[in-house]
Amino acid sequence: MVTLPYIRGVTEQIQRALAMEDQLRELQEALDKLRAENESLRRASAEPSGSSAGPPSGTPEPAAPARGNSGADRLVFVPRDRRCPMFRGSTGISLGEWLDEAQACMRARHLSAADQAFFLFDHLEGEAREEIKYRSAEERSDPKQITAILQDLYGCTESYVALQEAFFSHRQQDGEMLLEFSLALMSLMEKVKQRAPNDIPNADDLLRDQFVEQVLDGALRRELKHYVRGKPGAKLLEVRGEAMRWEREGLPAGVRGRSNSVPSALGIQYAVHGDYRRTVNPPPAAEVSEMKEMLRRQQEQLDQLMQSVAQLQAPRPPYPRSHLNRNGPIICRRCQQPGHIARDCDWQRAPPRSQLPMQGSQQSQRRPEN
Repeated sequence: MVTLPYIRGVTEQIQRALAMEDQLRELQEALDKLRAENESLRRASAEPSGSSAGPPSGTPEPAAPARGNSGADRLVFVPRDRRCPMFRGSTGISLGEWLDEAQACMRARHLSAADQAFFLFDHLEGEAREEIKYRSAEERSDPKQITAILQDLYGCTESYVALQEAFFSHRQQDGEMLLEFSLALMSLMEKVKQRAPNDIPNADDLLRDQFVEQVLDGALRRELKHYVRGKPGAKLLEVRGEAMRWEREGLPAGVRGRSNSVPSALGIQYAVHGDYRRTVNPPPAAEVSEMKEMLRRQQEQLDQLMQSVAQLQAPRPPYPRSHLNRNGPIICRRCQQPGHIARDCDWQRAPPRSQLPMQGSQQSQRRPEN
């Protein structure tokens, strides 16, 4: 027996199937239309540039396609749906990152100056939006003035000299990777160039040299200096790639030299015993003197430790008998009698313990009778 819910379910399935057929029909029509337009574009591009014949009637005139040296068609993708983040002032994304994103979005949309100003204002929130809102109409309609106002309020507040000092004093820290160190230098150099009154012609060389000089590993620093001397025109990215390759692959123990984290003695020992077929070059005089100095310091530390151990193991002298017995009565230091202290004692000072048995009778005679 066919029930009413079953009939309703079948009806819904039929309706969904019909809707899917309609959608497929619409998609097929759109696909046919796109194919026709594509064919029209191909025919238009195949015609000579001087021909006055236009595309077939009923078809909109297409834009002239971009041509390269080979004459082949080139498709350009314009991300018109790229979303620009909101700038909130002192919170959220930084001003530099927001300006980069906003300018990229405006270039993709080919906006005019007035539309650019509206676009910038439309992507402001909070205090930044209020600041631009209460400016004059001339400032609000000019994207350059809007950018200048935001730069004055939320840009870098450090001076040019302070940024230079921060750049030249930045060094690779313990645990900091070469990639992180290079990115930090790039960020500082970008701030220096933004604050510089004039262009810095040798900014790339300064960035490369600072990276080479401030690398933590001494052996890597020497290798990079040798690499730069061989290729004076090398940029930071090339030097960083060489440094990362050297750090990742490494060199043979006898060629690579000493790392800051491994003593030279261990490196020489590995070079001697690790591969007996490789000829080991003698270390330079500077490393030999450094190794001697390190051994001398270690010997001094060992001597100090031996002296400390000997002092701890030596027998301790007996502690002198305290005049203040914590478990018994108070003993006077003057008369050696219990019950009072030397400040309250009326008797003469008692003789040394060696003389007490000899003068015991004399002390008893001098005491008054109670």
